Amino acid sequence: MSINEELKSVGLQQRDGIIVYLDNISNQYRLRKYGDIVYFSKKMKYCVIYIDNNDAEKIKDEIANLDFVKMVEDSATDKIDLDSAYIEEQIQDLAQKAEAELAERQEKEDLYN
Repeated sequence: MSINEELKSVGLQQRDGIIVYLDNISNQYRLRKYGDIVYFSKKMKYCVIYIDNNDAEKIKDEIANLDFVKMVEDSATDKIDLDSAYIEEQIQDLAQKAEAELAERQEKEDLYN
């Protein structure tokens, strides 16, 4: 279940995350009127901003047309599968791979001894 689906079931405002790449990181402050800046990287010159889901496309277009913005892209947070069965399946796969690798290392070690 995605985070927005959980928020919808509770009745809270849904938000979308976008990543905004800037010419100069000092321009990040000009983006505050569009949404909440939750992270920015000085080195990579980008910001992660949460915007209202209802106006997401309109706001993304406005931000993309600003003169100090290089590129705008959607965050992948809604595409993450948070279902517990999926997560447990991934953990089991990792455990099987780790056990196979340990067994292989043990065989090699036994050959050398």
